[in-house]
Amino acid sequence: MQTFRRHAHAGLDRRTLLARAAFGAALALSGSLVAAQNYPAKPISLVVPFPAGGATDTVTRLVAQHLGQVLGQTVVVDNVAGASGAIAAQKVVRAAPDGYTLLAGTVNEVVLAPIVTAGTPYKHQDLAPIGEIGVTPFVLVANPKLPANTIDELLALARQKPGTLNVGVPGLGTLQHVATAMLASQAKVNWLTVPYKGAAPLNADLLGGQVDLAVVTLPSAIGYIQDGKMKSLGLMSLHRDERAKDIATINEGREIKGFTTDAWMGLLAPAKTPAAVITTMNAALTQTLAKPEVREGLAKLGYRVEPGTPAQFGELMAREDARYRKLAATVKLDR
Repeated sequence: MQTFRRHAHAGLDRRTLLARAAFGAALALSGSLVAAQNYPAKPISLVVPFPAGGATDTVTRLVAQHLGQVLGQTVVVDNVAGASGAIAAQKVVRAAPDGYTLLAGTVNEVVLAPIVTAGTPYKHQDLAPIGEIGVTPFVLVANPKLPANTIDELLALARQKPGTLNVGVPGLGTLQHVATAMLASQAKVNWLTVPYKGAAPLNADLLGGQVDLAVVTLPSAIGYIQDGKMKSLGLMSLHRDERAKDIATINEGREIKGFTTDAWMGLLAPAKTPAAVITTMNAALTQTLAKPEVREGLAKLGYRVEPGTPAQFGELMAREDARYRKLAATVKLDR
């Protein structure tokens, strides 16, 4: 009889523990739902993977100011530079998934770093997409003395002199490096990659005639192209840009078709951030990007606004990841 009582009490204890555990889980879930519904209830930290004053920082500060107005809450920009943006991304990956620490991320640290940098402690799936901010196109430019004026003439020259043309990149594993590698792979040509420590010394050598080719953002190149200090060989996008309609895309040549390498930027949160928080932030970002002063400001900084849903941004990240992993399997992109 006592044995029965012991088992009965033990069963009761187990049931009690299970009930308490279930109640605790429900309470925690309820608390997180309430927190999500009240979001944002305090300032939001928007982490930027580059130093203050750069292009990404400037875009982020413009968006943060107006995003805060839409949300009715302060959005604080937090510059966390280092490791080509990976330190900032890792900070957000490790943050509490409550929507109060977000990343103003670019393709470089979100997608490329885990592919080209050994030991990167995260993958793009560790970040939840909120929404894309915009894209800035790249243009393939050349030293004006290079005897090629179109993409087809360049590829013909590269085949005549395999391995002799040099292309400068602002660092191994950067999107510009990836773009030149993809182009060479698709066209089946070979040229010498010259890595620099940033865009400034690369541009100086390109203007000085020490470099044959480079991939640069369109806004940074337009003035030099118009002044004849750089020669445009083609925009690395599917369509011409409204700001420079006279610059053809490389897809308008005979050989290259369907080629695009745009530099995108967007907002991301730690994985497992509540869907309600993601939805709130996406709606606020969409409203922010609809403001004429924001669109005009981004256009001046070289960005074409690309608002969309979290799912659309996530699909873009997945496509880019698959594309660059395929390239990395055949071309050395390691940093």
